[in-house]
Amino acid sequence: MMISWIKIEVILPDKPEIIILAKLLKLKDTDTVVGKLIRLWAWADMQTVDGNCVQCTDTFIDRTVFCKGFASALRLVGWLEGEEGALVFPNFTRHNGETTKERIGTNRRVSKFRNKGNVPKVTKTEDNKVGCNRRGVVNSAGTKNFCNGRSVTDVTSDALHFPLPNPLPEKEEEIDNKGGGGKIPQCMRKMPFGEYSSPPPPCLDSDCVRNADGKLLPEFVSFVAWVKRLRPGWDTGRLSQRERQAAEKAFRDMQRPVNELEQIAITEYLAHEPETSKKFDYPPDRELFLTIFQEVLQKAVAWFRRTGRKTPAEREEARRNVAQAKLKSEEMTVRRLAVQYRYTPEELIAELNALRLKYDKDTLTNNELKRIKEGNYTV
Repeated sequence: MMISWIKIEVILPDKPEIIILAKLLKLKDTDTVVGKLIRLWAWADMQTVDGNCVQCTDTFIDRTVFCKGFASALRLVGWLEGEEGALVFPNFTRHNGETTKERIGTNRRVSKFRNKGNVPKVTKTEDNKVGCNRRGVVNSAGTKNFCNGRSVTDVTSDALHFPLPNPLPEKEEEIDNKGGGGKIPQCMRKMPFGEYSSPPPPCLDSDCVRNADGKLLPEFVSFVAWVKRLRPGWDTGRLSQRERQAAEKAFRDMQRPVNELEQIAITEYLAHEPETSKKFDYPPDRELFLTIFQEVLQKAVAWFRRTGRKTPAEREEARRNVAQAKLKSEEMTVRRLAVQYRYTPEELIAELNALRLKYDKDTLTNNELKRIKEGNYTV
């Protein structure tokens, strides 16, 4: 029985579109995205030939891959187009469809034959055939290579005079793995849409946390010191090699220092750990915390806002706003009474200045004094 198949590139898990999909869908790794894409493309390969006018909806795609918002994320990276009921998979025939599969199979056979090496030399007879006594073929070394036929035609010279054609193009440049790398595919040269275009290349070693003179960045030192203060017992001992690598990755992925809100949110989040908690929500050790730092940070900030908590700066700002509103209300009352009981300008100025000093505010400005002296008691 013939089994259907689809083409998957070896660089698929590392494509920028996959990374963006994982970020948009808030999935922990890109392998999950690749698995869902394979499920979707396998279904599409059985439904359409060219990837156009696929009669389904975004909701159906989300249900097919068991991930809400998957179709919308595909539209953002340019891997899904069209309207509800007539969806389009761009460049579908590049990797799927019967014609594409035939081309891929041809390319594979041609490439395999071209790369075939160490072809044994054989002794030719007068009629360009190698003699075979039904037990073997005599080669130039005098040994026998067993065969099933009476004779084998020598095609070595013909292959040299008439080289095979190059494989058919795949519409994408291939990477030369044998030579240690080569041309980069077009899809890897820039991001698919402007919001995530041209990201800085990530560091692959400890240079990301060191200055030009080899010393650790002060920001990284402060980050590690802050992590050690989050839980009791985390401040004992130096970081292990695995913890150090996880800390460097967490610091590099942030691309900025942890702000005050995030520090307070994580501290209070870990301090209010429930009794029936999961270790991936409230990591019990430093290594796991640093490994999933981004996930813990998002959960902590969301919990901090959901519970209505505020940072000291936000509480101070709220207190100032309340005091300002109260001062404004009392000033309006004083001005209204001044009009009603016909205060003199000097009496109104004295009361307003005393009221402002009570709330630690500046006294009346020159413009306000001028308006009051002219008899304008309103604000």
